Amino acid sequence: MSAPPVSAPNIRRGRPWLWPLGLALALGASAGVNIGFMIVANRDASFAVEPDYYRKSLEWDQTMAQEDNNRALGWRLAVAGERASLPGRLRLVARLTDRGGRPLEDAAVAVEARHGARAAEPVGGVLESDGGGRYAAELPLARPGLWELRFEVRRGGG
Repeated sequence: MSAPPVSAPNIRRGRPWLWPLGLALALGASAGVNIGFMIVANRDASFAVEPDYYRKSLEWDQTMAQEDNNRALGWRLAVAGERASLPGRLRLVARLTDRGGRPLEDAAVAVEARHGARAAEPVGGVLESDGGGRYAAELPLARPGLWELRFEVRRGGG
């Protein structure tokens, strides 16, 4: 006696493009979601990248030389905030002294301020001399919280 004939399983061969299309759609959706996350992250004002960070890293030796120069000068900067004449602003006052505690006159003082919650929105200004080594400017720094202040002081060649 012989065995009955075995037939091949029923395999559908009518849509071979379905798997590649599904993979392409999955990859496209993944890329779209990542682009969406990138857009949302870059719109967030609390997120900031150090401006020109690559150039700054290349100039590290010059930055350290400037730090040594700053220590040799011995200048001191004390900062305070006072009530401003307009609402929503703060009068930023900087007192600049030399190594002996004497006021430094005739300096050019500039500041860049970044609030911790809005680091991508820096506020800058030039502080004008009030005499006696005191420099001040009214800036929109009324937002409560932690501020990072970066000062640049130039006087003569220093």
